Amino acid sequence: PAVHEAFGLVYQSTGEYDRAEASFQKALKLDPKFSRARNNYAAFLYFLGRFGDAEQEFAIVAEDSLYSGRPLAYTNLGMSRVNLGDNAGAEAAFTRALRMDRANPRALLEMGYLRLAADDIPAADSYYGVYRTAVPQQSARGLVLGIELAEARGDKDAQSSYELALRSRYPDSPEYQAWKARQGLQ
Repeated sequence: PAVHEAFGLVYQSTGEYDRAEASFQKALKLDPKFSRARNNYAAFLYFLGRFGDAEQEFAIVAEDSLYSGRPLAYTNLGMSRVNLGDNAGAEAAFTRALRMDRANPRALLEMGYLRLAADDIPAADSYYGVYRTAVPQQSARGLVLGIELAEARGDKDAQSSYELALRSRYPDSPEYQAWKARQGLQ
């Protein structure tokens, strides 16, 4: 199974997606409990935009209590659910990830976005605050959340600070381009 998993990764890296999928499936046919291969297969499906298929595979991986990558599997399960529009399911997955790793930056950031979408500004602020302490430098997506939370609180100084950081650190990012378009800047 490990050899077929390795071939799956190689084929994925060379853009031979049909062969990659066949290799991952062969690995899992030989050992259905091989969580590392299943996780890599799920990540491959996510990469292809097949979020429903990825969600099913990540859910199986996340239930393997002996798998060392379980917190990441729950985070990826949450991301799959976000892409499927299942916010409640995504929150449940991110919550499980955070129980296992309280400083999981991706789960913290996404929980901030989910709580903001639910108009729960205090909870979104709380997740965002922990996210900021968990990362050495915020991502563009993190700075956008900071902008949106500052705007929701009416904190113009914080909003300006996050906007400046986004513009100076990530001028070519899709997040900055979307923010510029939202502001009517081009």
